[in-house]
Amino acid sequence: MSEPEVTEPPEAVTAWHPMLVALLEIFLPDGWLLIPELLLSRLPQRVDIVILELVGAVPGAAHRLHSIFDHLRPHTLIEHKGPTDDLAAEDALVLLGYGAQYMRLKKIKSATDVCLMVVADRITPGFVEQITKHDGRFAQVGQGLWKGELAGFALHGVETADASRSGSSERLLYAFSRAFIRDPHGGPPLDEEARRVYTLLQAQVEQFRKARGPAAMKYYEMMQKSLEELMEPVLEAMPAEKRLRGLTPEQRLQGLTPEQLREGLTAEQLAATIDALPPEVREQLKRRLH
Repeated sequence: MSEPEVTEPPEAVTAWHPMLVALLEIFLPDGWLLIPELLLSRLPQRVDIVILELVGAVPGAAHRLHSIFDHLRPHTLIEHKGPTDDLAAEDALVLLGYGAQYMRLKKIKSATDVCLMVVADRITPGFVEQITKHDGRFAQVGQGLWKGELAGFALHGVETADASRSGSSERLLYAFSRAFIRDPHGGPPLDEEARRVYTLLQAQVEQFRKARGPAAMKYYEMMQKSLEELMEPVLEAMPAEKRLRGLTPEQRLQGLTPEQLREGLTAEQLAATIDALPPEVREQLKRRLH
C-alpha cells in the first residue's frame, strides 16, 4: 500500500535564501549543479537548504566566493541562516538528519562524499557544543572559516561578516551578515562587478516573491531597504542618462509631482512625452496636471 500524499503550504523562507541561491548560481563553477530545494521523501519534507552536486567530470575553478566553492565535496548541503536568524544548537541535529536522508535518497555509500556546510552571520558556541556532544569536531581555521567532521561527514562553516573581509572575491557575502542590516555601507568597497550583482540579486528576489506570493518570504522589506541604502551612493554618482537607460516613459515619470513635470519640460516636450504613454497612464497623468 502506497504512502498517502500530504500537501501543505510551504513554510515561508527568509528573503536571504533566494538571494543566496541567485548569488551561487551567478558564480557557480563549471561541472556543478545547484538544487535550491529538494524533497527528501514522498512526504512533504522540503528542505530549506541549498545543494551543490558535482555532475561534470572535472570541477571548474571558482573566481569568487572561494570561502564556499573551494570546500565542496561531490555532494554539498548548505544550511543558510539569514542575518535575522541565529544558528541554534539543534540546527546541528537537523543538518545531520538532512545529510543521512540525502545519502539514502541518492544512494550514496560513503559519508566522505558529502559536505555539510553552514553559511551564517556567526557560528555559535551552542552549535559547536552540539557537534562535540555527538563525537564531532568543529573549529575555526581562518577568517570567517570553520572546519570539522560529524558522523563521517565533512563539516564546513562560513561566517559571512568576517569572510566578506578576507578578500575582494568574498565581499558580496557582506549582504548576508547582521552588520549589513545595521549599516549597508559598512562592508568592503564594491567593485563594478559587485554592484551589478547586487542589482541582479534584488531583481531575483523580487521575482521569487512574485512567483511565491507576498507571504512566501520573511523579512523581505528589511532586505529591500538595506539593498536600496547600499545602492544609493552608486546611483547618485551615476550620470542621469545611464540611470534612466532602459526605462519606459511611464517609469521615468513615476514619483514626479505636476510642478516638477512643468518645470523640467517645455510645453512641447511635455505634450510629446504624454502622447508616448499608454492611454490609461496618459489619462491619469492629465488628471494630475490639471
